[in-house]
Amino acid sequence: MLVPTVGSPLITGVDSGSLSMHAASWLIFAVFIVRLAHDPVSLRQVLGREFFLFMGLTLVVLAAFLASRSSQEGGGMVLLVDQILAPVLFFLVLLSAALTDPDLVTALRTMLLTLVAVTCVIALVQWLTHSVLFYEEGFLTQYWFNPETDRWMGTLDQPLALSLAICVAAPLVAGLKHNLLQALLLILMITGVLVTQSRVGLFVVGFSVVAVVLFAKRRVWVKIVFLTVLSVATWFIVQSPLVAGVAQRLEDDTGSAEARARALEYFVAHWSDYFIAGQGIGASYRVAVQGGLQTSFENPLVMYSIDFGIVFALLYFSVMAYLVLKHAPRHHFRGLTLAGLLAVVVPQTYSSLATRSAAAIVIWTVFAMLVMAGDEVVRQGQLLKAAPEFAGDTSLPEPYRAGRNL
Repeated sequence: MLVPTVGSPLITGVDSGSLSMHAASWLIFAVFIVRLAHDPVSLRQVLGREFFLFMGLTLVVLAAFLASRSSQEGGGMVLLVDQILAPVLFFLVLLSAALTDPDLVTALRTMLLTLVAVTCVIALVQWLTHSVLFYEEGFLTQYWFNPETDRWMGTLDQPLALSLAICVAAPLVAGLKHNLLQALLLILMITGVLVTQSRVGLFVVGFSVVAVVLFAKRRVWVKIVFLTVLSVATWFIVQSPLVAGVAQRLEDDTGSAEARARALEYFVAHWSDYFIAGQGIGASYRVAVQGGLQTSFENPLVMYSIDFGIVFALLYFSVMAYLVLKHAPRHHFRGLTLAGLLAVVVPQTYSSLATRSAAAIVIWTVFAMLVMAGDEVVRQGQLLKAAPEFAGDTSLPEPYRAGRNL
């Protein structure tokens, strides 16, 4: 999240070709290889427990690879690695590490909230200074980058990538203990999403703020005071120039909705061409140009359907939905269920997973947290069942005593 795609060559030394993967992808592969060498048992345990899930993901990767290799125009293999293969491997590594570290889900929440806060601060400074601050030379090579629009993204690849990260992280604030920290983070996230000028992001973060206030563990009068403070802070933010950009986009979307409707209409008219096999990763951009569309298809399900087939695109996103539906009822980690739902829904509002950014790694981290939190509750229940006399023993660590609340 601190290094965009245009900044990766500064670390990897490779700016083009099949090895020009994101620096994060290289790091994930390195961690995976080390873990495979030193603790293969944990990886086998996770793969054995979630065999059909990883089998489905493997089929998706193979379908995307074969579609890309068999395409006459070639395929975006780097995009495949950055947005599907590396994030799924990261998901696997996290689950294997959680087998011996029950507190990993809390550590990931802290890390995710910290990184989102940092990127929001950077985006706010970018807005104040009208300067990209970091990686300017790389961003100037991007056709969409225009400092005059005052849409900023921190150190992520696009403004909507920052909006996505804020959306999935905002519900996790509900699990924090300190009211002041919660309030500061939510105000910062509201500010950050205004800087991105994301209309969907503004609605989602607003909804998340209400959810955090209602479902956080505090007394009713504290909730009322907390909501009042946030409302006053939001009012001041709305009166500031920060809201001008998103207000203008709400009044005039510059044909964005019409372009997306045309793109969906075109896909529906040609869906049979991509039912089983696609035209290779990244082919959706070429198809959009050939179809006379003014934008990309702006939806990863549609774009992946064109890239490697409708069947496998549906399989990929069905796996995500399955993870949320299976593990959401099993845990007691505040805000995580809503974060999981948003990790499935929000990416569908723009070309998120079909562009090179940290989007896929962020959402697969949230899915890993869902699985970890559900597994921890199951482990605590098994411990209590095996030795019920430990449930009230305050001398034991919290993971052992927590079983009494089940």
